[in-house]
Amino acid sequence: MKTAKMNMTVLVVEDEKLQSWSLAKSLAKWGYAVSPAYTGNDAVTQVERSGYDVVLLDYQLPDVDGLEVARKVRQIQPDAVIFLVTAFQLSELPTHTGLIDAYFNKPVDLQQLHQALKKSSKTREAVKG
Repeated sequence: MKTAKMNMTVLVVEDEKLQSWSLAKSLAKWGYAVSPAYTGNDAVTQVERSGYDVVLLDYQLPDVDGLEVARKVRQIQPDAVIFLVTAFQLSELPTHTGLIDAYFNKPVDLQQLHQALKKSSKTREAVKG
């Protein structure tokens, strides 16, 4: 029998290919189905096509900023969990507005990410009943 996390899909939106690969490798090791996107527009297209349980989203992308991508993802798939990843120290991110669910500073603390994913997995499982 598959666990809840085994069924969860994660879109990693990161233009730095080494960072994307590293995150994807950890996520796959933890049992998540992972897809990459290297631009914001590609991410939006993939969410429109496939939908994802979790979108792990870089703040600074080459074509559009991560918050704009988050807005579009929320319009397409309001129940997606969106984690923003940033190299900047941002004092205020719109976690309180429901735009993003959490944010992580680079380099991403993999333990914290794993805990946040497990928490979102349990929440999704409880909502689905």
